[in-house]
Amino acid sequence: MQLAREFGRGDWRRMLSEMSATELGEWGEYFRQYSFSDALLDAEFATLKSLLTGLVTGTSADADDFSLMPEPEPVTEKSDDELMVAGEGLFGGVRYGAGG
Repeated sequence: MQLAREFGRGDWRRMLSEMSATELGEWGEYFRQYSFSDALLDAEFATLKSLLTGLVTGTSADADDFSLMPEPEPVTEKSDDELMVAGEGLFGGVRYGAGG
C-alpha cells in the first residue's frame, strides 16, 4: 500500500495485480533502502539548511553538502553483447543478429 500511495494510486489491489512477484520484490528491496518520502524530506531539509547557512554566514552552500542520503551509484553503460545476452530472456519479438 505504501508503494501505491507514493505513486498516488488509490487502487493498490489493482496495482499489485499488474505487478509480477519479481517486480514487487525489487520494489521492496529498493523501498527498504530509499523510501521516496525519505528522499523528499532529506531534499527539503538539506535545502533549508543550505539557505539558513547562507543567511547566517553570507556565503552560498550547496544543498548536497547537507544531505543525509548516500550518493547514487554510478550508472554504467552496457555493451552490445551484454544487451544481447540480457534480451535473450525476453519472450516474443524477432531477434536480428549483427549481420542483418
